[in-house]
Amino acid sequence: MFTSFVLFLAAVAVTMPMPETGTTPQNAVDFEVIEELALRKAQAEWPGCGQGPVIPYVDETGVSVAYMFHFRADGKEFPDYDQVVREISAERRTLGPSVDLTRWTSKYSYVLVSARYDRTPIVCHGYGTSEYFAIGTKALGRAQDFLGSSACLSRVYFICPRTFLEFSDGAGKQVVVSAHFEQTWHSRQEFAAEVSLRGQELETEYGIDQEQIARIHREEWDAALRRDFTDYAEYFVPQVNRAPFYEWSYGCTPTSGAMVMGYIDRSQNYGRLVDWFWQRYDCVEGEMDWQVPNVQRECAIAMHTDTTTGGTMVYWIASGLRTVASNNGYYFTTVDLTGGSHNDWAWSTITSEIGSGHAFVWSALWERHSLACFGYRTPDKYVYVHNTWWRPGAWWSHSGDDWSHVASPHPSGGDPHKLDITYPLGDTNYNSTGGGEVLQVGDTTDITWNNFGNPGTRVDIELSLNGGRTWQALVGNLPDNGSYAWYIPSSTAACDSGRLRLKQYNGSTLTSGDGCYGCFHITREPMPPFSLAPPNGRQIFEPPVVLLVDTTRTDVDSFDFRLIFSGDTIWRETSVVPKCSLPDTLFIYGRSYKWVCRAHNEFGWGRFNTPWSFWVRFTAGVAERGPSKTQVGLSIPGVSFLANGVEFRIGTVGPEARLVVYDALGNRVKELEIAEHQVIWDARDEAGRTVKAGLYFAQLVSDAGTLTRKFVLVD
Repeated sequence: MFTSFVLFLAAVAVTMPMPETGTTPQNAVDFEVIEELALRKAQAEWPGCGQGPVIPYVDETGVSVAYMFHFRADGKEFPDYDQVVREISAERRTLGPSVDLTRWTSKYSYVLVSARYDRTPIVCHGYGTSEYFAIGTKALGRAQDFLGSSACLSRVYFICPRTFLEFSDGAGKQVVVSAHFEQTWHSRQEFAAEVSLRGQELETEYGIDQEQIARIHREEWDAALRRDFTDYAEYFVPQVNRAPFYEWSYGCTPTSGAMVMGYIDRSQNYGRLVDWFWQRYDCVEGEMDWQVPNVQRECAIAMHTDTTTGGTMVYWIASGLRTVASNNGYYFTTVDLTGGSHNDWAWSTITSEIGSGHAFVWSALWERHSLACFGYRTPDKYVYVHNTWWRPGAWWSHSGDDWSHVASPHPSGGDPHKLDITYPLGDTNYNSTGGGEVLQVGDTTDITWNNFGNPGTRVDIELSLNGGRTWQALVGNLPDNGSYAWYIPSSTAACDSGRLRLKQYNGSTLTSGDGCYGCFHITREPMPPFSLAPPNGRQIFEPPVVLLVDTTRTDVDSFDFRLIFSGDTIWRETSVVPKCSLPDTLFIYGRSYKWVCRAHNEFGWGRFNTPWSFWVRFTAGVAERGPSKTQVGLSIPGVSFLANGVEFRIGTVGPEARLVVYDALGNRVKELEIAEHQVIWDARDEAGRTVKAGLYFAQLVSDAGTLTRKFVLVD
């Protein structure tokens, strides 16, 4: 029954091997039925999409449980593994604070279909890819730490809704890693035993009617096989475009809680929930999290999250949300409900909460995973979630193989005053650092914010130079007019982890707060100067070529200009004025050159500006030309050692021929006597001094024309 599946995989070139397909389960669905369902669903969601690899998922015992179908949403041919990894990583970086995930698209999409009739037919779908692409390479590196270089992907486990990757060494050893690397198991048996134990604990705690669950899901299969997937209705909370997407940090539940609280902060009058962002090292994932809102940490504390594993007990979620609200001066009530086969997995509560404008934390108790829910879809009963994994905005089936949970905060006690910082924002790329604004000491920068037409009585601003770990007062008692001109004194230390946080007050009451999403830079050296001329890409038809820059700085004392050809710097000049003229002897007709410039002040050299280019359309000075129709020729080794000199080989020339060496600036170095077809230059100038290593030009002038060749002298 797996014929089409195997044939398709053989046609897809990947650098990560395919995992095992698993053994056939009870209540198995034929793969042809699974594939037909996945393709119909995909074409309804992304018309014209192109199919990619299908990843088999197994349960803890190695029995087939689901298939992850990948698609190229734009209809193009599905590329190789490495290209997919590069492209989804680049796409993920675009998930900034203002991205509306309901409208966000990717080149890639997926549909996850169950392999059993006693499980929901389509588990989830959306834009993005599975862990096979998203974390496969990183997981392999982790596995190699335990198994050595022979580690190879052997299984992908799916314990709904979580995914685990197993690697084997070919000698009977395995290691299993979770998707966020918070847990590692050192054998297949160890992993299976823990999953089985969890299942027993859930069944003991909640009770699970597997026969009823199987009957419900079989009815869902019968409906899905007849469904027209183009016919559906979607419902979202108001201003769903304001719902944030935060990086997993502390755990899935505090991250989901932070997204729900962030939505309330951004879309309603609860501006004290997200006051600022900071950076922290996540010991679970073993990486830096660069843009963590303060409310995420508050949720982790209030929900008693085990931050060494990311785990949170379900009965702490709703009370944790209420505690966070109370600690920020608000009063929230919560809907706290467990869903199961007895109440259609709380579907009526899900729809009524969204219909009433309430986002909530939705948890799948069958694997203790939480997501932030902002919408739903009918008639198929999907919830729209911001996941904390690699598929940011997704549609998940509301039902599973045991219980779910809804923790929905109902806010009250808001304040009509609100404040959002608008500049600087820092690096707004997803979980990224290094891309924020660059501010310079000695400059005045306008810090700006939006008070939405309802100003408070004052605003205080604080500064952090270490990514938000500690703060110092910058200025206080500002009028809430939306702007403050911040003069950055020369005593300010340079850093790459600058952040601001603003506090809005109405009288003595803190009404709202906000801070830079990411880090900005503070530099003491000059900013890159602005290029003015020649315009980028311009063709120059006559000399001289004059490079011109501009700077707003008054403390700049010099400029460093550099001319680049084929990646090599062929000329540089330091000038006290922001312009310089290039010798026309540098240029060859018909070629393109690039140039850059940087500035210097008392603290040192700043960064180079963005390269600009120009085309040379004139012939002057040293011009490189091909040989004439006669036997005139000039041959030089591309690189020669100073100690050995340079050998020139010359074709037939008349008695008036001259051979002259020029340096990279076009200065005449020495004229060489042509006595025969071979001329040796000892690397000395007219005064007998040994020249320096670098780029040089040799120009042969004869009755037949002029030839110019470049060469390099090295020590």
